[in-house]
Amino acid sequence: MKLFEQLRSSSSTNNNDNDNVDVVPPQQTTGSAAAAAAKPGGSSSIASLSEISSSRAGGADDNANADDNAADDRNWQGSDEESSSSSTASWSSSHGSSRSESRSRSNSRSTKSSRISSSNNKPLPEPVLVYHESARSIVFRDNMHRASTTTTTTTSDDNHEKNPPIRLAKSEYISNTINEHPDVINDDNNESDCNNNNNNSTGSLVLDGVIHRSSSSIHSVEIKGFQPQIVPLPRLQLGRNDEFQPLILSDESQSQQGDAKCCWTDAEKNVHRMLMDQKATVKTIKNADWTTFLERFITSKIDPRGKNDKHIDIGPHNHQDKDSEDDEDGNFPYNSFITSTTMLPRGGMKMRSYGTTNNYTAGVVFSLPTFDDNNEQLEDKAAEESRTWSWPSGYSAKTEFNIDGRGELMNGRAEALVSLSQLRTMNNDYIYKSEYIIGGRIVKEDQIKTVPYNEIFLRVGGKGRIKIKDNKQQLLTSNDDRSFDTGVGLPVAIFCRTASFGHLFSLLRTRARLVHIFGETQMKGLPLLMIRPDLSVRVLTEKLQHELLKVAAQHLNPFQNSLIAHKTKIDCTDKQYMQTKLEELIDLDDKIRETLTSEELVRVAGGFGATDESVAQILRDAMIQDKQKQHHVEAYRHGNDSDDVEEGRHNLQDIVNEGLAASVRASDYYTSRQLLILYSLVSSEVHQTKIVKNLENENEESKIGVTERKSILDSKAMLLKYNREGDPMILSDVKKSLPSRPPPPPLDTDRLRSATNSDGLLAVLGAAQILKAMQDGGAKIRTKESWQAVEEWVELGERNFAFRLASWRDQRAAQDNLEIAVDQDSSFMAFVSNKAISNRKNFAIQLHQAVEQTDFNDMRFLMTIDEITNRMHSPCLRLELLQYVLGLDNRYSIEHVKRAIELAATCLNISCRNGIDEQES
Repeated sequence: MKLFEQLRSSSSTNNNDNDNVDVVPPQQTTGSAAAAAAKPGGSSSIASLSEISSSRAGGADDNANADDNAADDRNWQGSDEESSSSSTASWSSSHGSSRSESRSRSNSRSTKSSRISSSNNKPLPEPVLVYHESARSIVFRDNMHRASTTTTTTTSDDNHEKNPPIRLAKSEYISNTINEHPDVINDDNNESDCNNNNNNSTGSLVLDGVIHRSSSSIHSVEIKGFQPQIVPLPRLQLGRNDEFQPLILSDESQSQQGDAKCCWTDAEKNVHRMLMDQKATVKTIKNADWTTFLERFITSKIDPRGKNDKHIDIGPHNHQDKDSEDDEDGNFPYNSFITSTTMLPRGGMKMRSYGTTNNYTAGVVFSLPTFDDNNEQLEDKAAEESRTWSWPSGYSAKTEFNIDGRGELMNGRAEALVSLSQLRTMNNDYIYKSEYIIGGRIVKEDQIKTVPYNEIFLRVGGKGRIKIKDNKQQLLTSNDDRSFDTGVGLPVAIFCRTASFGHLFSLLRTRARLVHIFGETQMKGLPLLMIRPDLSVRVLTEKLQHELLKVAAQHLNPFQNSLIAHKTKIDCTDKQYMQTKLEELIDLDDKIRETLTSEELVRVAGGFGATDESVAQILRDAMIQDKQKQHHVEAYRHGNDSDDVEEGRHNLQDIVNEGLAASVRASDYYTSRQLLILYSLVSSEVHQTKIVKNLENENEESKIGVTERKSILDSKAMLLKYNREGDPMILSDVKKSLPSRPPPPPLDTDRLRSATNSDGLLAVLGAAQILKAMQDGGAKIRTKESWQAVEEWVELGERNFAFRLASWRDQRAAQDNLEIAVDQDSSFMAFVSNKAISNRKNFAIQLHQAVEQTDFNDMRFLMTIDEITNRMHSPCLRLELLQYVLGLDNRYSIEHVKRAIELAATCLNISCRNGIDEQES
């Protein structure tokens, strides 16, 4: 009984010590953000992000962008907060039996933390990232939280100043490597720690980049450039609301003057001519309705009224008088339907389109049918017969509510109709006259800057896009067979309404969707426009597109599509939204790759999204450069008989790091995952191909190589070919007969991990770290050390009951200080009984088997770790040891570790299958 009383007294004293210290090194787990903010000494990483980001935005040079940067900061932080909350839900669902117990414990600590915070009137300190120094410092913790209290009190307030964020540059990266070496410490310092704590302490916290070691350490983990808090990457100069000035300064008249005449394609000139002559209509699409709108061209919509009037959909069909199999000669391959459009005045001046620019960012342009000699009377007659209705500017037709079951207008809409020729006359009045009629009232020019939109009830679709011959290409499609009755065809152009980077990238993503749905044959060379009532029409030419991508890669903070970002996370992915994300991937074609550098290309791919084929080609080009460099180095060594020539950094790894940094800035899990898998795929080709004699022929692909790449890029293992059950089945489906493939060359992701708190990004960066630990041998050394330390603890625990109770006390103290990513605290009865000993003994056996039976550089090691994690239910010390073995920080819960292992297995698996496919070919 005295022993239990002493234990309770010691535990109570320990808790009081934790409550009264000024600063305690806390740690918030990504999966338990809410609980972390409630614990004593804990703090949400979102608060840390808010302080850092707001200070960056406040220090921006461009005051005009301050509001934009602040808004981007809020969006940035919100993505991490959503990820943390979603991880909490995922963690709780996998541990349903302990949910209520964890909630009650969290609530009690929250109340306690609130009392402390209100009484001291001090803000909670920022969370601290912990990398353990050795396995013994984890297993034999021995009041380590007390040992770190003194050091933390003096250093936690200026952690950020001593460890400024490390900027990721083109050729300058911080090498955050894990070095294994014996510890050498000062005996005086160790003795001082012993006096302070009345015990031989083995500290395991890394503060201010300095590792507090002890004589009991065997191998330490040194994180160079360590960030003790979550410090986002430095913000770039431009945000999504900044405008792309070169587009604004361009003028439509340049297409007819000097050298600028060759900058416009024939298709762009034709669309511009239509808008100037009012021979085209425009339609703005709500950002959330693009999928529905584009599907209307593919699938007919059944009229619920069942009436066969002029306004029902006409599905794809063949022309009655033509038997040609060519879709553009006699067939109507697309569904035609009626929709509301607007005829803008000359050049789009003076009139605004439907909807706000925020909700209706982009739109489409349709060409009107042509008539002989531009006879407006014939046009008006054809429009009347086909019931192509038109209403003037300012009139709200609301046709969806004002057409009866017979297809007739009601509620006075028929009396307000005007002809197309009358619309053109009114549009000219808005531009050239000082007084004009809007809504039945006379309005003076100085009373209104922009007039409301007019409305044309137009049938679109049926035929394909009008393609004008470009350079030496023949005229593929004319304007024949396009009418108000059968449909005016697919859009001839798409446009945005402002020159902001957000709208322009929305335009690029929309074009990618059209190419994906209608095919490259139909949409190749589709003109991109900007139409503003005050600037008229601006053409985003190919040259301006390249300049836009270059500016974005160098100076623009990347961003996702805000409409689908919250539905395309690691544990919250909707199939429909994921399909949209796949369709929006930008194709970085040969012309773009010739204009932009490899670093700029991969930043665009990581920050905004690019197709698998584009990213693979970028990485393959970087690999070829590495081969050429290596060839020159080897030739120089051979000619000079010297081994002193430094090879330098590999371009491929630097390129991937640039892309991952852009993904972190955009908080995009899928682009980062895509980069890591394709990097593993491309780097595996180094082991499949011998050094060829003629490097000039390396860019030429054989027929087998093309077929192989296509089969790989279309496989379900590809990152952006999303399969919900894809990754978790990798480890169970992998064949033991797969050839042994080493992991790809290691990537430096330590700085990036300390820059984000997103669950998805932590999984990807954690997978990169696991592959690195396998490649450099660190996992093997630390696994052996962990096995020996656990065996030693089991031996002592079986002989000494007091030792087990002391271990439980120290484990609980570390959990109170948020140093471990656990869902529930260690059970007292597990240490009183033999359950803790049994769990750790089995864990030691598994680690021993991993040391004896695996090579630590192939799939077998990951399968062993996966088997270990599957047997864990509520691990504490075992989880810390896994973090130490894999080189991860204390935010990685068991769910994070599983996700990282599964992704690492995906990378190795696709490398192995790549080798098998080549051998079979």
